Amino acid sequence: MITADAAREIVLECARCGSRYTAGEDAAGCPRCATTGPSNLFVVYPSDARSGQTLKRLWGARAPGMWRYEERLPLSHSAVVSLGEGGTPLLDCPNIGRAIGLPRLQVKNESVNPTWSFKDRLASVGVSWAKATGRSGIVLSSSGNAGAAAAAYAARAGLPCLILTTRSFPATMRGLMTSYGAMVLATETARDRWTLNRAVAREWGWLPLSNMADPPVGSHPIASEGHKTIAFEIAQALNWEVPDAVIVPVAYGDALAGIQRGFGELRQLGLCDREPRLVAAEAYGSLMRAMAGGEESPVPTGGTGSLALSAAAPQSTYQALAALRATGGGAVAVGNDEALEGQRGLAKAEGLFVELSAALTLAAASRLASDGFLKAEDRVVLLITSGGLKDLGVGRSDSEVPVVAPTLHDLGSALRRHFSFAA
Repeated sequence: MITADAAREIVLECARCGSRYTAGEDAAGCPRCATTGPSNLFVVYPSDARSGQTLKRLWGARAPGMWRYEERLPLSHSAVVSLGEGGTPLLDCPNIGRAIGLPRLQVKNESVNPTWSFKDRLASVGVSWAKATGRSGIVLSSSGNAGAAAAAYAARAGLPCLILTTRSFPATMRGLMTSYGAMVLATETARDRWTLNRAVAREWGWLPLSNMADPPVGSHPIASEGHKTIAFEIAQALNWEVPDAVIVPVAYGDALAGIQRGFGELRQLGLCDREPRLVAAEAYGSLMRAMAGGEESPVPTGGTGSLALSAAAPQSTYQALAALRATGGGAVAVGNDEALEGQRGLAKAEGLFVELSAALTLAAASRLASDGFLKAEDRVVLLITSGGLKDLGVGRSDSEVPVVAPTLHDLGSALRRHFSFAA
């Protein structure tokens, strides 16, 4: 076991078979399950004699932020590399909620994190662990939020960061990554990224923050612990009540699985009496097909063409599928048109301009409300993973802004013609 001063004595356990490994092994999932069905690992902590009520009092006395829950994270606060992540708002969305038949709809707005996404939680834990355990750098495969977050936190820690990406990805993301000093290189295929990721992790000793397995299993299991705190914050904001459902945009399911573990831990501590149903909002339907077909592992879809880049994974992971089944949840595949409609709806009705992947959650909620899976009395939380400024080109018109003459008559005509608005 790693026993660095700040790093807790933890082990890693396979989500599928229960095999255990030391925390120093950055396995690309469980070696014993590699041939039968790849599975990620998750962290198992030493027993803690403190009661749930004691932890609840400790957490309540601390300032908001992810690390207020340090007792359920892999490091003590003294070793944390932080930019002020966590403590994001849980907002009521009554306007769009009533429109889709869910008047108690809420969003967990992760776009207010330091690099404007939920991946800051993963990056803070992962980079902190790398620093505490003597890793000499950070490597990951990313074309989006994880890369930007890793670059920022690596800069904060004084560690080099290598991001392996694809040839085509949003210019804003590239700008963010390079602004933080990351080394950004593209490979010919997405799978080539994973190959290089594994090689750098094993030969150079750098911490591999993202997935490096093929088929995928998910991100580094210790870093992924950061996502649990989303569940902790939702429960605390609701006075330790639990929503009826949480809908999460999903690629490899790190956040989905982390949220399920978070609510599960709260239940074990006696702070909640149940877990919410979890729903995966997908671009291609890997989990939806696996759920419908009773498959043991997610189904490869061969999907292409989604504009929701952060959720555009042709094949999801066992950890995501297990989280859905453990909570009696489900999965919904959402196309580009529905996603764009959801993005516009949240912006116009609630003042929330979200990334397109996050908008998948609203489309999924609307469909599930129509199908009866979600009821009008349900409290439903959508995870807003990031903001729409990350890729302004998606769904935007290239037409010029209409020009108006400086008279009220011409202004009125222009408003009626272009916006169907009558003053």
